[in-house]
Amino acid sequence: MATQLLHEGGELWSADPHRIQEAIDKVEQAWALTRDPEIAIRLATMYDRANRNDDALVVLRQAFRKDPGHALLRHHAAITLLRHGAPGEIRDFFESVLEVDAQDAFARFVMTLLDRYDSWAAQLASSIERKRDGRQPFVISLPVWGETHSAYCERFFCASLLSPNNLPALARNHSVHIAVFTTAESEQALRAKPLFRRLEDHATVDFIHYPADLVDYRAVMQACYGHEKVHYSQNSLAFYYERNCKFALMSCAHYVALTAGRATDAFVSCLVADLALNDGALLAMATRMSAADAVLAHAIQMRGKILRPLLEHQFRDADGILRLSSESCARLVIEHIPADNFADAGRSIDPPLRIAWRVGDDGLLIHGNHYHPFLLRPKAFDHPLRLSVDPVDSRFIDRTSLDEARIDIVQDASIVCLGIDDDPILDALQEGEGAPSVPRFALWLWGYWGRLRGRLFRSPLRYGSLERHEEWARVEQAAASLVDAIVDEAARLEEANQARKSWRL
Repeated sequence: MATQLLHEGGELWSADPHRIQEAIDKVEQAWALTRDPEIAIRLATMYDRANRNDDALVVLRQAFRKDPGHALLRHHAAITLLRHGAPGEIRDFFESVLEVDAQDAFARFVMTLLDRYDSWAAQLASSIERKRDGRQPFVISLPVWGETHSAYCERFFCASLLSPNNLPALARNHSVHIAVFTTAESEQALRAKPLFRRLEDHATVDFIHYPADLVDYRAVMQACYGHEKVHYSQNSLAFYYERNCKFALMSCAHYVALTAGRATDAFVSCLVADLALNDGALLAMATRMSAADAVLAHAIQMRGKILRPLLEHQFRDADGILRLSSESCARLVIEHIPADNFADAGRSIDPPLRIAWRVGDDGLLIHGNHYHPFLLRPKAFDHPLRLSVDPVDSRFIDRTSLDEARIDIVQDASIVCLGIDDDPILDALQEGEGAPSVPRFALWLWGYWGRLRGRLFRSPLRYGSLERHEEWARVEQAAASLVDAIVDEAARLEEANQARKSWRL
């Protein structure tokens, strides 16, 4: 009977993803009959797609207590906890894993981060306090390691940071700290780079050292899990742990900086090494914070192989600094945004992060929910800031306690952060062809639904000339019609979800 129910649930979900709640009902019955850990994994995965993360934690906890030695179950429990669990639950789980298997590589990895988290936050907070001089502290959190990203860090991130209206202008009114999370070896390599050294002309550079074996996570995870097969993939379990080690190191740097920023009432900007900022972006962020606790700007993935040569040849000065005006950044996006982002492309990127429309030859309208909090006032939070594998992004903002009126959404080119890495997400395309599908986009949006999702997705981003008023009005009206339909469908799905969580008949 359990096998039949599991099969029926899988068939329902596969035939029509919108019937996932019906499929879950079937798989829940199968789980109740057998308590099979493989069914728990299937059920937790379905809960994740249906925005029922608390239910996933319940099932995974029950399955882990019954079968703590099941390798794939432990992986799903670990990652779900690191995304959605309470801090105490996370520590309890990983301590329990080490009681069962003292050599479990991911548990040892996470426990190292947990054990050092508070000391790293205290180290950064102490540096901020020592430099306090009456100016508002402004912290830039920067995780970076490895030869490729260290090179990106200097050639693009540091070079754009040093443009006149970024770090030099910001430092006139703010005590700037750049918190670099890396290894001791990588610190020496970064300090040898001329552009990186120039950061200290305007900011205090604080190095927080990750142990070398944490950053060498790929070899460690392969040694421990390379032989573990995953039934739903051609990759071994090591592949999935490697990906989450990277997320954990990136997120740890940002959450530590936010923790230190809360203690010192600093502004905190959570950035990464493979970004280039327009000249004036930092100053614009800081200015907007006079009436906000968070500044959100849309992050658009660009093809690094196209963008990096353009930045080198068109915007690099003789002194090595990148001078990217906001107009230049907008033009780069207008001309080189990947074509599959457009509503008329005939296919879309998976996941469908945004939909774009051209307005004449020199305008671009974008609707997306990929708004990142590029500057935060963590003192305004009244919730924990602890280790997670979830980045500081739009879902993070959804989960914060911030007053919605204190969230500033950037809808023009005054703050542009260009991704200059070769992002693999740009090569993941949706199956099928045709215009953006309201049901498909809404189903994906619903999986991340929160109090701000509708507002973020409805907030248009405008690049380029706004002079063609009639054309802008026509395109915006057509775009709003599609976006409203997607948001309304996602809200409807979540309304049905809430009914399942309620005691009201």
